Amino acid sequence: MSHTEYSFEGLDAMEQQLAQMIEQEFPDEFKQKVIEIAYELQGRVKQRTPYRTGVLQDRWEVGRLEKRGNEYYIEVYNNVEYAEAVEYGHRTRGGNGFVPGKHMMEISMAEISERLPAYLQEWLNDFLETHDL
Repeated sequence: MSHTEYSFEGLDAMEQQLAQMIEQEFPDEFKQKVIEIAYELQGRVKQRTPYRTGVLQDRWEVGRLEKRGNEYYIEVYNNVEYAEAVEYGHRTRGGNGFVPGKHMMEISMAEISERLPAYLQEWLNDFLETHDL
C-alpha cells in the first residue's frame, strides 16, 4: 500500500505562489498544515476500511514529512499484508471468483483532493489575517 502515489492539484498560479512564499517565510506553519491534511486523510481512510478484526483499520499510519527538492512528501500508509487486496480487489481462494476492492484510499483521496483548494484558500486567508501580510 505504501508504494501507491497520489498528488493534490487544484491551486491556481497565484495561490501556488502565495503558498510557496508562506512555505519559505513561515515553514513551521506550512509544515503543520501539510501534516494536518495527512491526518485528515488517515481518519477518512480508517472510516472507510472494512472492519472484521480491526487490524487493517488500526494499522493506518502517517509517516514523517520529508522535503525532497522543492516539494514536501508525507505518506499515509498501511503495512498490513492484505491491504492492497482489500483496496483493489482480489481473486477468491479457489480462483473461481473475484472480490471487488473497497477503494478506501482512492475514495478518501478523491474527497480530500476535491476539498483541498477551498481548504487551502481558507487557511491562506486565515494566515494572511493573522500575520499582517
